[in-house]
Amino acid sequence: MYEMRLYILDIRKPYHEDEDGYAGAWFNCPVDLEEIKERLGVEQEEDFEIADYELPFTLNPDMPLWEINALCRMIQEIEGTPVGNELKEIQAKWFQNIEDFIDHKDEIHHYDVSDSAALAEYLIMEEHCFGELPPELAQHIDFTSYGHELEQSDAYLFTSSGVFRYP
Repeated sequence: MYEMRLYILDIRKPYHEDEDGYAGAWFNCPVDLEEIKERLGVEQEEDFEIADYELPFTLNPDMPLWEINALCRMIQEIEGTPVGNELKEIQAKWFQNIEDFIDHKDEIHHYDVSDSAALAEYLIMEEHCFGELPPELAQHIDFTSYGHELEQSDAYLFTSSGVFRYP
């Protein structure tokens, strides 16, 4: 589970060294605007800014709060799934940003296998990537060698949660 939170700063109040410094607080995502108004005493979104964050994605400086909340909700929906568990690695390999990841997450295929040889065997024997093979031919296939080729492919990502393929 990802800890998702924002440090929101009241930009109407100046920094005071003798007090607690800046007038701000940490909020768990998705953030309720009413909670920000209540805790910081602000009236509108223009009165605060995001000064820091702990999210499984990078924020764009001009990203509005509603968009951050929407992304956090989408991430909460996939938490605990193999794709959700490897979100950062998957995004880094195939996507420019979190929005692209969210748009294409359903196209990511997960294989619950432990290594490249197991993936090769699954693809050949179960998905019939080379067509249907007679069972007596299976003992002559070098799954380890073919698995090493799959590891070199940009289409696969090997993780502790299994293997992922993106078209």
